[in-house]
Formats: sequence, structure tokens, C-alpha cells
Amino acid sequence: MKIILDEKLYKEIWNILNTKFKFNPSTDINVIPFEFNNDYVCYKLNSVWNDNQERRVNDIFKKISDKDLYALDWNHDCFEYNPNENIKANYHYHDIDRDVEVYFPTYYPNGDYYFFISKNWDYGMLGHPWRNELYIFGKELMDEFSKAENELNITRK
Repeated sequence: MKIILDEKLYKEIWNILNTKFKFNPSTDINVIPFEFNNDYVCYKLNSVWNDNQERRVNDIFKKISDKDLYALDWNHDCFEYNPNENIKANYHYHDIDRDVEVYFPTYYPNGDYYFFISKNWDYGMLGHPWRNELYIFGKELMDEFSKAENELNITRK
């Protein structure tokens, strides 16, 4: 896991996300802040996830690829990480150099927009915190989530 501290890279990533998905954050529960030019599926989250569900999503990402992903937390620290690191849910630590607490986002969007996206932008998961929804894109990732609907307690919308 590596925090993205390079401001140029940070801005570039968010510019791509804003352009590719027309990300327009809103606190209005009736507004969907994403647009997709490719196939995607939306799932309703039926409950807050437990550690097993969090691990299951991580296992799905591991199955798709062994490459690093972006873990993006809107208006907070963002990361490059590899699902093989098996980062525990609610992982955080104190960054001595910046004198701040660093929180790695959970796969379940619990208060902010959390995005987990391949570095080539081919697949990913966009989490909406107020609508309790996950937007999954990329055929392989969509297929794996479809197989795990019951385990994850999610309902396709």
C-alpha cells in the first residue's frame, strides 16, 4: 500500500475519473453522480459488511488480476495497493511525517465515496455512501460479483 502523495498524479487520477465517469458528487440521495459509457451493474447494499464480506470482495479483486489498483477516497488520502496485501477492514495508522491519521477505505462505502479501480481503468467498483450502492464495471468483475450476490448480501438493481 502506498499513499498517493504526488499532487500531479493525484489530480490526474481524479481528472480521469471526473471525465470518464462524469463524477459529480452530491448529497442529494436522488442523484446518481456517475455516468457510464460502458457496461456496468448497480447493486443495492442490504447491510453493512462484516469482515468475511470485506475479505470476499478483496478475493474477487485478487482473482481478476494480480496488478495494483487505485483505492480512492473522495477528498481524503488515496492509495495504490495490491489486493494480495489483504489489508484489513478499517485499517488505519498515524503518519508521523504528516502528523495525521491515515485511513484505508473499506470496500463498503461507509460515509464517503470510495472507488477501487484498475490502474488502466478497465474495471472497478464505485461506491455511493448515501444511496448504499455499488457500481461495478468490467466484464470479469461484473461476473464475479454476480456469483457472490448472496454471500455479499447485495441485490442487483
